[in-house]
Amino acid sequence: MIRLTLKEEPPLRLSAEALLPERLAGRSAGEIERLPLAVGRTGGAVGDWFRVVAGDTAAIEIEGPCHRLDRIGAGMDAGSITVRGDTGAYLGLGMRGGSIAVEGSAGFGAAADLRGGTMRIAGNAGDGLGGALPGAAAGMRDGTVIVGGKAGAAAGARLRRGLIVIAGDVGAGCGAEMIAGTVIVGGAAGAYAGAAMRRGSVLALGGAERLGSGFVDCGVHDLVFLRLLARHVAALGLDALARRIGPLRRFAGDAAVSGRGELLVAP
Repeated sequence: MIRLTLKEEPPLRLSAEALLPERLAGRSAGEIERLPLAVGRTGGAVGDWFRVVAGDTAAIEIEGPCHRLDRIGAGMDAGSITVRGDTGAYLGLGMRGGSIAVEGSAGFGAAADLRGGTMRIAGNAGDGLGGALPGAAAGMRDGTVIVGGKAGAAAGARLRRGLIVIAGDVGAGCGAEMIAGTVIVGGAAGAYAGAAMRRGSVLALGGAERLGSGFVDCGVHDLVFLRLLARHVAALGLDALARRIGPLRRFAGDAAVSGRGELLVAP
Protein backbone atom coordinates (compact mmCIF):
# COMPACT_ATOMS: atom_id res chain seq x y z
CA MET A 1 0.00 0.00 0.00
CA ILE A 2 1.20 3.50 -0.88
CA ARG A 3 -0.29 6.04 1.52
CA LEU A 4 -0.51 9.72 0.54
CA THR A 5 -1.70 12.10 3.26
CA LEU A 6 -2.40 15.74 2.45
CA LYS A 7 -0.46 18.07 4.72
CA GLU A 8 -3.04 20.83 4.29
CA GLU A 9 -5.92 21.79 2.05
CA PRO A 10 -4.59 23.20 -1.27
CA PRO A 11 -5.46 26.89 -1.82
CA LEU A 12 -6.34 26.15 -5.48
CA ARG A 13 -7.40 23.14 -7.52
CA LEU A 14 -4.74 20.44 -7.55
CA SER A 15 -4.56 18.06 -10.51
CA ALA A 16 -3.68 14.60 -9.14
CA GLU A 17 -3.53 12.70 -12.44
CA ALA A 18 0.18 11.91 -11.88
CA LEU A 19 -0.66 9.81 -8.81
CA LEU A 20 -1.39 6.54 -10.60
CA PRO A 21 -0.81 3.09 -9.06
CA GLU A 22 1.13 1.81 -12.07
CA ARG A 23 3.39 4.85 -11.93
CA LEU A 24 4.09 4.85 -8.20
CA ALA A 25 4.41 1.11 -7.54
CA GLY A 26 7.97 0.07 -6.66
CA ARG A 27 9.23 3.61 -6.06
CA SER A 28 10.67 4.73 -2.75
CA ALA A 29 9.02 7.46 -0.68
CA GLY A 30 11.76 9.90 -1.73
CA GLU A 31 11.23 9.17 -5.43
CA ILE A 32 7.48 9.69 -5.11
CA GLU A 33 7.96 12.96 -3.20
CA ARG A 34 10.12 14.35 -6.02
CA LEU A 35 7.56 13.70 -8.76
CA PRO A 36 6.11 16.94 -10.22
CA LEU A 37 2.71 18.05 -8.99
CA ALA A 38 1.51 21.59 -9.69
CA VAL A 39 -1.17 23.67 -7.97
CA GLY A 40 -2.69 26.19 -10.36
CA ARG A 41 0.19 27.72 -12.35
CA THR A 42 2.68 27.10 -9.55
CA GLY A 43 5.24 24.33 -10.06
CA GLY A 44 5.96 21.91 -7.26
CA ALA A 45 6.35 18.30 -6.25
CA VAL A 46 4.30 15.59 -4.54
CA GLY A 47 6.27 16.09 -1.33
CA ASP A 48 5.18 19.72 -1.12
CA TRP A 49 1.62 18.62 -0.48
CA PHE A 50 1.70 15.02 0.71
CA ARG A 51 3.33 12.92 3.38
CA VAL A 52 4.29 9.69 1.63
CA VAL A 53 4.55 6.14 2.95
CA ALA A 54 5.79 3.88 0.17
CA GLY A 55 4.87 0.26 -0.53
CA ASP A 56 5.47 -2.29 -3.26
CA THR A 57 1.88 -3.01 -4.27
CA ALA A 58 -0.02 -1.08 -6.93
CA ALA A 59 -2.53 0.27 -4.41
CA ILE A 60 -2.81 3.92 -3.34
CA GLU A 61 -4.64 5.34 -0.35
CA ILE A 62 -5.24 9.10 -0.27
CA GLU A 63 -6.22 10.83 2.96
CA GLY A 64 -7.04 14.41 3.88
CA PRO A 65 -9.33 17.21 2.67
CA CYS A 66 -9.43 16.01 -0.95
CA HIS A 67 -12.38 17.99 -2.37
CA ARG A 68 -9.94 20.22 -4.31
CA LEU A 69 -8.07 17.27 -5.79
CA ASP A 70 -9.16 16.90 -9.43
CA ARG A 71 -8.54 14.09 -11.93
CA ILE A 72 -7.71 11.44 -9.33
CA GLY A 73 -7.09 8.21 -11.23
CA ALA A 74 -7.32 9.87 -14.64
CA GLY A 75 -6.12 7.46 -17.31
CA MET A 76 -5.22 4.66 -14.88
CA ASP A 77 -4.79 1.18 -16.34
CA ALA A 78 -4.47 -1.08 -13.28
CA GLY A 79 -4.20 -1.19 -9.52
CA SER A 80 -6.48 0.51 -7.02
CA ILE A 81 -7.04 3.93 -5.48
CA THR A 82 -8.93 4.50 -2.24
CA VAL A 83 -9.89 8.04 -1.21
CA ARG A 84 -10.73 8.60 2.47
CA GLY A 85 -13.06 11.54 1.93
CA ASP A 86 -14.52 13.65 -0.88
CA THR A 87 -12.90 14.22 -4.27
CA GLY A 88 -12.87 17.04 -6.80
CA ALA A 89 -13.81 17.03 -10.48
CA TYR A 90 -13.19 14.39 -13.15
CA LEU A 91 -12.54 11.44 -10.88
CA GLY A 92 -11.28 8.54 -13.02
CA LEU A 93 -11.33 10.58 -16.24
CA GLY A 94 -10.56 8.22 -19.14
CA MET A 95 -9.80 5.36 -16.74
CA ARG A 96 -9.14 2.09 -18.57
CA GLY A 97 -8.78 -0.47 -15.78
CA GLY A 98 -8.33 -1.05 -12.07
CA SER A 99 -10.62 0.21 -9.33
CA ILE A 100 -11.37 3.45 -7.49
CA ALA A 101 -13.22 3.61 -4.17
CA VAL A 102 -14.32 6.94 -2.64
CA GLU A 103 -15.59 6.97 0.93
CA GLY A 104 -17.16 10.42 0.47
CA SER A 105 -18.70 12.24 -2.49
CA ALA A 106 -17.32 13.11 -5.93
CA GLY A 107 -17.48 16.38 -7.87
CA PHE A 108 -18.35 17.18 -11.47
CA GLY A 109 -17.63 14.69 -14.25
CA ALA A 110 -16.78 11.55 -12.27
CA ALA A 111 -16.20 8.59 -14.64
CA ALA A 112 -16.30 10.88 -17.69
CA ASP A 113 -14.97 9.04 -20.75
CA LEU A 114 -14.49 5.89 -18.60
CA ARG A 115 -13.13 3.03 -20.71
CA GLY A 116 -13.02 0.20 -18.16
CA GLY A 117 -12.55 -0.73 -14.51
CA THR A 118 -14.79 -0.24 -11.49
CA MET A 119 -15.63 2.92 -9.55
CA ARG A 120 -17.51 3.01 -6.26
CA ILE A 121 -18.59 6.31 -4.68
CA ALA A 122 -20.10 5.91 -1.22
CA GLY A 123 -21.67 9.39 -1.13
CA ASN A 124 -23.11 11.58 -3.87
CA ALA A 125 -21.86 12.38 -7.37
CA GLY A 126 -22.03 15.75 -9.10
CA ASP A 127 -23.32 16.60 -12.56
CA GLY A 128 -22.02 14.76 -15.62
CA LEU A 129 -21.46 11.34 -14.03
CA GLY A 130 -20.17 8.98 -16.74
CA GLY A 131 -20.69 11.72 -19.30
CA ALA A 132 -18.78 13.04 -22.29
CA LEU A 133 -16.03 15.62 -22.47
CA PRO A 134 -16.98 18.90 -24.21
CA GLY A 135 -17.27 18.26 -27.93
CA ALA A 136 -16.88 14.47 -27.61
CA ALA A 137 -19.32 12.22 -29.43
CA ALA A 138 -19.57 9.69 -26.59
CA GLY A 139 -19.22 9.56 -22.84
CA MET A 140 -18.46 6.49 -20.74
CA ARG A 141 -17.49 3.59 -23.02
CA ASP A 142 -17.23 0.62 -20.64
CA GLY A 143 -16.81 -0.32 -17.00
CA THR A 144 -19.00 -0.16 -13.90
CA VAL A 145 -19.86 2.85 -11.72
CA ILE A 146 -21.73 2.53 -8.41
CA VAL A 147 -22.96 5.56 -6.44
CA GLY A 148 -24.32 5.02 -2.94
CA GLY A 149 -26.13 8.36 -2.77
CA LYS A 150 -27.58 10.79 -5.32
CA ALA A 151 -26.23 12.09 -8.64
CA GLY A 152 -26.64 15.43 -10.38
CA ALA A 153 -27.84 16.30 -13.86
CA ALA A 154 -26.87 14.53 -17.09
CA ALA A 155 -25.75 11.25 -15.49
CA GLY A 156 -24.91 8.81 -18.28
CA ALA A 157 -25.27 11.43 -21.01
CA ARG A 158 -24.03 10.02 -24.34
CA LEU A 159 -23.28 6.71 -22.61
CA ARG A 160 -21.89 4.25 -25.17
CA ARG A 161 -21.38 1.14 -23.05
CA GLY A 162 -21.15 0.02 -19.44
CA LEU A 163 -23.26 0.09 -16.28
CA ILE A 164 -24.05 3.01 -13.96
CA VAL A 165 -25.91 2.29 -10.71
CA ILE A 166 -27.18 5.20 -8.58
CA ALA A 167 -28.87 4.23 -5.31
CA GLY A 168 -30.65 7.57 -4.79
CA ASP A 169 -32.28 10.21 -6.96
CA VAL A 170 -30.73 11.63 -10.12
CA GLY A 171 -31.08 15.06 -11.73
CA ALA A 172 -32.51 16.07 -15.09
CA GLY A 173 -31.35 14.57 -18.37
CA CYS A 174 -30.25 11.18 -17.06
CA GLY A 175 -29.22 9.07 -20.07
CA ALA A 176 -29.70 11.96 -22.51
CA GLU A 177 -28.38 11.12 -25.99
CA MET A 178 -27.48 7.60 -24.84
CA ILE A 179 -25.95 5.40 -27.51
CA ALA A 180 -26.08 2.14 -25.52
CA GLY A 181 -25.43 0.81 -22.02
CA THR A 182 -27.50 0.72 -18.83
CA VAL A 183 -28.29 3.22 -16.07
CA ILE A 184 -30.10 2.07 -12.92
CA VAL A 185 -31.59 4.72 -10.63
CA GLY A 186 -32.82 3.49 -7.27
CA GLY A 187 -34.64 6.75 -6.56
CA ALA A 188 -36.48 9.13 -8.85
CA ALA A 189 -35.15 10.37 -12.18
CA GLY A 190 -35.40 14.09 -12.97
CA ALA A 191 -37.08 15.61 -15.99
CA TYR A 192 -36.48 14.32 -19.52
CA ALA A 193 -34.59 11.14 -18.71
CA GLY A 194 -33.39 9.48 -21.91
CA ALA A 195 -33.98 12.56 -24.07
CA ALA A 196 -32.75 11.87 -27.62
CA MET A 197 -31.49 8.40 -26.63
CA ARG A 198 -30.83 6.01 -29.50
CA ARG A 199 -30.37 2.72 -27.65
CA GLY A 200 -29.75 1.50 -24.13
CA SER A 201 -31.82 1.20 -20.98
CA VAL A 202 -32.60 3.59 -18.12
CA LEU A 203 -34.28 2.05 -15.06
CA ALA A 204 -35.95 4.55 -12.73
CA LEU A 205 -37.14 2.41 -9.83
CA GLY A 206 -38.47 5.44 -7.95
CA GLY A 207 -40.33 6.90 -10.93
CA ALA A 208 -39.46 9.48 -13.57
CA GLU A 209 -40.48 13.12 -13.87
CA ARG A 210 -41.82 14.57 -17.17
CA LEU A 211 -40.97 12.05 -19.86
CA GLY A 212 -40.36 13.45 -23.33
CA SER A 213 -43.14 13.25 -25.91
CA GLY A 214 -41.05 10.86 -28.01
CA PHE A 215 -41.61 7.93 -25.63
CA VAL A 216 -44.39 5.39 -26.11
CA ASP A 217 -45.96 3.48 -23.21
CA CYS A 218 -45.59 -0.24 -23.95
CA GLY A 219 -47.17 -1.51 -20.74
CA VAL A 220 -45.75 -3.51 -17.83
CA HIS A 221 -43.30 -6.28 -18.70
CA ASP A 222 -41.44 -8.99 -16.79
CA LEU A 223 -38.43 -9.11 -19.10
CA VAL A 224 -35.75 -11.81 -19.00
CA PHE A 225 -33.19 -9.00 -19.36
CA LEU A 226 -34.39 -7.57 -16.03
CA ARG A 227 -33.94 -10.89 -14.24
CA LEU A 228 -30.39 -11.22 -15.55
CA LEU A 229 -29.66 -7.61 -14.63
CA ALA A 230 -30.94 -8.20 -11.09
CA ARG A 231 -28.53 -11.12 -10.69
CA HIS A 232 -25.64 -8.99 -11.88
CA VAL A 233 -26.55 -6.16 -9.51
CA ALA A 234 -26.75 -8.63 -6.62
CA ALA A 235 -23.30 -9.94 -7.54
CA LEU A 236 -22.01 -6.38 -7.14
CA GLY A 237 -23.13 -6.48 -3.51
CA LEU A 238 -26.33 -4.48 -4.03
CA ASP A 239 -28.87 -7.06 -2.87
CA ALA A 240 -31.49 -4.58 -1.66
CA LEU A 241 -31.51 -2.76 -5.00
CA ALA A 242 -31.49 -6.03 -6.96
CA ARG A 243 -34.66 -7.19 -5.20
CA ARG A 244 -36.47 -4.12 -6.52
CA ILE A 245 -35.77 -5.01 -10.16
CA GLY A 246 -38.90 -6.87 -11.23
CA PRO A 247 -41.76 -6.23 -13.66
CA LEU A 248 -41.53 -2.60 -14.83
CA ARG A 249 -43.48 -0.29 -17.14
CA ARG A 250 -41.58 0.13 -20.41
CA PHE A 251 -41.49 3.33 -22.45
CA ALA A 252 -39.82 2.97 -25.86
CA GLY A 253 -38.03 5.86 -27.56
CA ASP A 254 -36.84 8.42 -28.18
CA ALA A 255 -38.94 8.57 -31.37
CA ALA A 256 -37.72 12.13 -31.95
CA VAL A 257 -34.40 10.63 -33.11
CA SER A 258 -35.80 7.26 -34.29
CA GLY A 259 -34.35 5.78 -31.11
CA ARG A 260 -34.77 2.19 -29.96
CA GLY A 261 -33.95 2.77 -26.31
CA GLU A 262 -36.16 2.23 -23.29
CA LEU A 263 -37.12 3.82 -19.99
CA LEU A 264 -38.28 1.30 -17.40
CA VAL A 265 -40.11 2.68 -14.39
CA ALA A 266 -41.97 1.25 -11.42
CA PRO A 267 -45.57 0.36 -12.42
